[in-house]
Amino acid sequence: MNSPNCTSTRFATLFAVTPAPDTPPLPDPRHDSFLAAPSVVPDDVPRPDAKLWLIPLAVLLLVQFGAPFVPVPNGAVALAGIVLLTLVFIGAVVAFSLGVARQNPSLPVILAGCAASAVVYKGVDLALARSPFGAQAQSFTLLFLATFFGLLVARLIRHANMIGPIGVMVALIDIWGVLFGGIVSQLLANKSTKNIAQHAMASGPRLGGAHAKFHLALPAIGIGDYLFLALFLGVLVRFGMNWRASAIWMWAGVSLALLAIELLPFVPALPGLLFLGAGAVLPNLRYFQFTREERFALLYAGIFVLLLTVGLYFGLTSMLPKH
Repeated sequence: MNSPNCTSTRFATLFAVTPAPDTPPLPDPRHDSFLAAPSVVPDDVPRPDAKLWLIPLAVLLLVQFGAPFVPVPNGAVALAGIVLLTLVFIGAVVAFSLGVARQNPSLPVILAGCAASAVVYKGVDLALARSPFGAQAQSFTLLFLATFFGLLVARLIRHANMIGPIGVMVALIDIWGVLFGGIVSQLLANKSTKNIAQHAMASGPRLGGAHAKFHLALPAIGIGDYLFLALFLGVLVRFGMNWRASAIWMWAGVSLALLAIELLPFVPALPGLLFLGAGAVLPNLRYFQFTREERFALLYAGIFVLLLTVGLYFGLTSMLPKH
């Protein structure tokens, strides 16, 4: 069995693929308002090799459908196995999203991907709901659906400066939503909405069969985490920012969070967007330069989002059934 260090080296190597030489430089924030339309990679730029997303997809298929058949004879193997499984699975998810983003898909392709993924997701839900691997198949369709929608939203981002505020805001909202009784917690805790909320969660791979002595499974990952992963990486690739370091930061942060949840019983569910937002923002701080007016605009926007989120929380909880 390979060690986690070997696994991390592989994925770091995968992320280190040299970008296309004709990728345009990031617009200089000092001479361009952050609301202005920047220069982006045109749709006719040659795409990188498709294996950049096909290889991670193959790894995900192998992990999701093969891990339950791996024998787990004792606790030591279970411990090493769940660590390796977490690193490989999260690395493959990040690599898949990055590989799709680097293909620079056109808007028609993204829209077609959204529609096809939604249809397949509903079909899998109806046809394989009672299948032993129905949850794994549905998780795949949810990953595709969220990835294409994330790339669609990424096209609305008009300047690299917007990544900083977006990363901070979604992280704060997810911290509140997961840890402090926010909307996510309310939906999952309420019996009337729990089933609906679980349909927006992708089940993680499990190690060992259901009747094995040692049976471990990765926590479920919400569709919002997949969506913002694709959104962040799509924007970083589009503007030629430090997407390689961001991908590694995201992989390491989410992997450590999941391992803490799996191995430490006192650690609660953790907000995934905190680690994704940090991975998108911190390696790219040098790109964020705001004028004084823009800083005030961001402050006002943050206050507005905060008030809107609080209003949505009380509005949603008031509509939920009491039992």
